[in-house]
Amino acid sequence: MSAETTQVTALLDQLTVLAGQHGGDAQAVAQLNDQLTPTLLRAEAVRLQLKIAELLDEADCLEFRAKLREAEHELDGLYEVALHEENRLTKAVKAAIQAERDAEDGAREAAENHRLAVEAERVGHKLSATEQTDLLIRARAAADVAARFQASVEGARAHRESVEKTLAAARDDVRQREAANEVAHTVMTNPPKAPTSAATALLDGFRRLTWGQQLDKEATAVVTGLVQDAAKLTGVTRWTEVAAIEQHDKARANAAFERNMPAKGHPLRPSHPTSPVFAVRPANG
Repeated sequence: MSAETTQVTALLDQLTVLAGQHGGDAQAVAQLNDQLTPTLLRAEAVRLQLKIAELLDEADCLEFRAKLREAEHELDGLYEVALHEENRLTKAVKAAIQAERDAEDGAREAAENHRLAVEAERVGHKLSATEQTDLLIRARAAADVAARFQASVEGARAHRESVEKTLAAARDDVRQREAANEVAHTVMTNPPKAPTSAATALLDGFRRLTWGQQLDKEATAVVTGLVQDAAKLTGVTRWTEVAAIEQHDKARANAAFERNMPAKGHPLRPSHPTSPVFAVRPANG
């Protein structure tokens, strides 16, 4: 019992003792004690019930905050992974740019080598056949080498563009993760009202429902199950089924009555579907 209830009960006991010692009406005081004590105990029960509700809400709040912290920690981890991937791709882009530049330098050298070989072959038409053959072979080989180096440039450029696109997507992912982290930190700093857990709904949901307190979807489902079980135990479900069957039979009877009887207002139409008496047409005159 609470301190207040204990004090009132003790005071009533003292009044009973004092009334007996000083010739007072101890029986009247005892009757008053008998009347007040059950009320005090019920008040104490209500107080404890509200205290239980308070403890259940506190448990839901702690559980909800733990889930928020877990979600925040998970988002932090995903953000760190995204940052690491962004850093890796940034380095990869730099390496791809350098590789493309190296390939372009090689392609320029190969192109210059091809130009010189072609020029040498063009001006060497007065040389011997062997020398002209060597120059021609060199010019054709230089062309193949220049094409090979140019293909390397195109491959390096395609690789660099691909890595840059991947880096752009990674940066978008980092921004999204960062925004999600900010939302999580805001929610954690000022969390919303914790939802009513299934355990709280099972222990205190019916009282909350009857007292007009709002329940979320999960808690409502739990309380609905409790109400359905209570309806079966008390016979309400069977009564509802019987009432539904009776209503269905009545509707069918009314429908059959409307199909077979004269229209409303007709003098030969009976007063109701089960009436054995038909209305008599009034005499003319």
